[in-house]
Amino acid sequence: MSDINWNETAVYEFMRFEREPERRVFPDRDITKLAKAGLIQENETGDWTLTQTGEDELANIRQHFNSGKLSELPLKVRNYYFDWRVYDEKKLPVKELSKVALHDRSAEIRKKAATMLNKFSKLDKETSNGLSHDEDYQIRLMAAKNADPHLFFEESDERVVKTLIYNHNFDKECVEHWLDNPNSQIRVQAALLTEDGKVDEVLSRLNPQDVAHVLACKPQWATCERVMNAWENADEVGRYRLVKVMRDMPDSFINQAFESDAYMALHDRLEEYREAVRQVLELGSMFSKDSEIRRKIWERAEREIG
Repeated sequence: MSDINWNETAVYEFMRFEREPERRVFPDRDITKLAKAGLIQENETGDWTLTQTGEDELANIRQHFNSGKLSELPLKVRNYYFDWRVYDEKKLPVKELSKVALHDRSAEIRKKAATMLNKFSKLDKETSNGLSHDEDYQIRLMAAKNADPHLFFEESDERVVKTLIYNHNFDKECVEHWLDNPNSQIRVQAALLTEDGKVDEVLSRLNPQDVAHVLACKPQWATCERVMNAWENADEVGRYRLVKVMRDMPDSFINQAFESDAYMALHDRLEEYREAVRQVLELGSMFSKDSEIRRKIWERAEREIG
């Protein structure tokens, strides 16, 4: 490649000569830069054309693109081809693009190469395994669909784990590791995969904040005992989550909670309850005391609440 400082505009102006061999352009900074590099020249009519050096340069870039060996090109040129050129699916240089996705020094280019392969369903297991530890989480997101899930035991981004779970690309070993992950959101996602018979065992491995989050997501698991156990050491956010799923709580616990620094969490919930009761009484006044319709509505609501 010519030894010039390629910026986006210079690349765009140069590559336009691929479609327009002769152009009338205003000689701005980028055109002057291309001319000084000996890539283009102005003819007698005032139009600009490629020099022999420019034609050779363009052919070289095109050859790199067609072969998929883009990592050898300057960054701005690599970006241009991913942003403005479309590969023919039947001629897609899968092997070379996989190398770009795995080894290019630019995370942006690695991501674009992986996206290109993914677009054409050419991101195979071997390449996905190699991408599973890329520093860019968006690349790991694409890899998560096909890679060996055991490579994500130490995954740090909850979005990647969520993708693994969504694609059913995980097993019990993954869940075991994720339950001890430093990322709280990953621990919660793993806990939500628990079978009903092992809920207490899993909750015992989590801190109170995680337990509150899990119970908020799975209100059917929020028994009185589990809520009270988590409440004692949960932070303010955790307690707001817990009050949303409380059921069958004894007055002794509610009175104790009112006396603690969790007063506001419980107070807000009771205010919601008072307002709900007021509305029920107000709306219920339209029915007679022995109304069959009111009884059926009430029974249905109880079933829906669970």
